[in-house]
Amino acid sequence: MGRDPILDQARILLGRIKARRSEKSLLLTGLRGVGKTVLLIEIERLARAAGYRTLSIEAHESAQLGPLLAPHLRTLLYELNRVAGAGDKVRRGLAVLRSFISGLKVTIGDVSYGLDIEPAEGTADSGNLATDLPYLFVAVAEAAEERKSAVALLIDEIQYFDEKELGALIMAMHRVQQRQLPLVLLGAGLPILPGLAGDSKSYAERLFSFPDVGALSESESAKALREPAQAAGVSIRENALKEIYQLTRGYPYFLQEWDTRSGIIAMPALSRWRMSRRPPLQ
Repeated sequence: MGRDPILDQARILLGRIKARRSEKSLLLTGLRGVGKTVLLIEIERLARAAGYRTLSIEAHESAQLGPLLAPHLRTLLYELNRVAGAGDKVRRGLAVLRSFISGLKVTIGDVSYGLDIEPAEGTADSGNLATDLPYLFVAVAEAAEERKSAVALLIDEIQYFDEKELGALIMAMHRVQQRQLPLVLLGAGLPILPGLAGDSKSYAERLFSFPDVGALSESESAKALREPAQAAGVSIRENALKEIYQLTRGYPYFLQEWDTRSGIIAMPALSRWRMSRRPPLQ
């Protein structure tokens, strides 16, 4: 799928969630090097322009979901708490976060430092992520709603979460969407992600859209090369653009190999560059 339709889909999603209307969250899928992370960054820019508060997280093999989320949510809630006239929902969000951290018994540096607030006893403190995360997401979303704001949670490499963590994340988003609260998930992962989500929770396909991020078309590839070159005062011949597309197959990682800032691309240079490498499969 081209990038513009995905960005249009993201704009619609952000608009509907902010208007308290139901819409599926987005989980981008694709091979490594196709530009999923770049798209997430652009979607984050769109979210901020639309008045969202954004949390950007990158999952990895050695990280657990709870400890990854907690510092970002603490920062968000403190920002909301500093807004003039912050009310009970913001303070409750901080209390629920304190309970969540205590329940997980996590140590993230000094993540609990500054949470000088009594925990919300009996809420999000069971230590079971699938039970606690929905309560935490609802509390955070209600705090944002009270401040007439909205939250966009962006998670890259989401396939690294294990089945329990992914299931808890899906359950939390289900609870938020049921209440039409202003919190949206925008993620990215490998092509296995839809299967992982479906295996974790069978209703995942009702909550998420899985746009496929693939190779660029010839016109998109030409645009991706031509516009940065023009900004640097460089022109690229049409026959060079066509050969680059034939050699790279529109794969964004390989398109980046071309340094269009050094001058007009020479055809002999193209002939020396061969597709002996193939796009990584994972």
